[in-house]
Amino acid sequence: MNPKEAFEEYCTAWANHDHIALAELFTEDGVFEASTLNAPIVGQENLRKQLRIISNSHSDIKTETRIAIETKTGAYFEGTYMAKIIGTGGRVDGAPTRADFRYVASIEMKDGKIQRLHEIYDSRPFYADERPRMFPMNRLSPYWQGTVDANCTEYSVYNNMYFPMVYSRAPYEDYAALLEGVTLWDVGLERQTQLKGKDALRFLDYLSCRDMSNMKVGDCRYTLLCDEEGIVLCDPVVLIPEEDTVWLSHGNTDVTLWARGIAMSSNWVVQVSEPDVAPLQVQGPKSIHVMNEICAEPIDELKNYKCKITEVAGQKAVVSRTGWSGGFGYEIYPYSSEGAMELWNDVLNAGKPYGIKVTGPIVHRAVERGVTDTGYYTNSGMNALEEVTASLVELDVTSDFIGKSALKQIQKDGVRRHSVGLFIEGEVPRLEWNWKVTGQNKAIGEVRWAVHSFELNRSIGIAIVDVAIKLGDIVAIEHDRGVVKAEVTTIPFVGRGT
Repeated sequence: MNPKEAFEEYCTAWANHDHIALAELFTEDGVFEASTLNAPIVGQENLRKQLRIISNSHSDIKTETRIAIETKTGAYFEGTYMAKIIGTGGRVDGAPTRADFRYVASIEMKDGKIQRLHEIYDSRPFYADERPRMFPMNRLSPYWQGTVDANCTEYSVYNNMYFPMVYSRAPYEDYAALLEGVTLWDVGLERQTQLKGKDALRFLDYLSCRDMSNMKVGDCRYTLLCDEEGIVLCDPVVLIPEEDTVWLSHGNTDVTLWARGIAMSSNWVVQVSEPDVAPLQVQGPKSIHVMNEICAEPIDELKNYKCKITEVAGQKAVVSRTGWSGGFGYEIYPYSSEGAMELWNDVLNAGKPYGIKVTGPIVHRAVERGVTDTGYYTNSGMNALEEVTASLVELDVTSDFIGKSALKQIQKDGVRRHSVGLFIEGEVPRLEWNWKVTGQNKAIGEVRWAVHSFELNRSIGIAIVDVAIKLGDIVAIEHDRGVVKAEVTTIPFVGRGT
């Protein structure tokens, strides 16, 4: 095979997402270099993995070679690459997010195979040129500089703190890193409401819709908090790091003010505060190797939804087997943010041998696994019996909790809505606000989460709809690009181990 033929087959395999054929065009020790890569990819095994991730990030791939010049050992090519980026939801004006650029490539051959392929691109137009400007009315995470250095291009505001959401990569690259490697997330915005005192556990039980009375030191538990009308306020992960101390690691809600107000007008012997604890998430199947590198003692035996106090990179911290990924991973809760950037850099350095990537929350995977947060029920009037995790509400316990009587009345009268999964027709735009769901010529609910599923290669969503809507029903969704059909299905969409 001559260089021109090899490059043509390479372009064809790339357009077909055939990473096996791509890798087989190279020698066993073949090298692929590109101006968007931090380091060359060497060897067929690494080529198969990395070229699959890169090519599966794009769709509708087309290449056009304009110039091909052969040399004694290889060839030079000049052309254009055109493709859509999968999973971004497109631009604000409805146009797809694209990777269209001119390239120059040089190829070196050995025994009819590619020994080295080096590609240089004229630009990366599908990535933001710079991060957005910030405003001083919100707080910066103590890991802020680390997210800037990692080229975060989009932030949201969460608990009055800037939350890094999107980095300068195609979504599938981050998704693959979570499922196959290890990722580092800045979740310093995930604030802790601390309950401290002899009544801390009893007070927690009063706040929670789930029975928390049997929790012990080292336990973690997911729960729902409601107001007096049964409306969901928050869905925190609760940790008991030490005796008479409870941390509610909560989403975008003023839980500390809520709990403090209740405690101040009561006889509970409990202090409510927000400690200086800014967590990190280390998620993915290789996270165990990274954590064992930086923890003072091995954490192989730490079970799911358990935590322990240890030293992480020389800093006192709580480590838990939890995280917003629907899979294997850990959270690190340092007792102070004073050494935040040292901790961040130590995690990064420990993760380098495992290809660690700094990412935001991988929403595509979370929705596949039916994992939501405050963004699902905020501004919805959703009560706890309508939420995705309604099965956790325990109304038969003898102890009282906030919202219990209201929820019992709702249960008696009949729950009017429920949360369902949707298989959505076509490509979905980015969900900037909730989409109306209609059926039988009337409004029956709204889609509150929607993404492209890389696992299922289709659009999926989570909606709250009239309780009369059942599995297999076909409904209509109104989004930015028109009206499309959707089929009601179960949550989660995929199993944990897939």
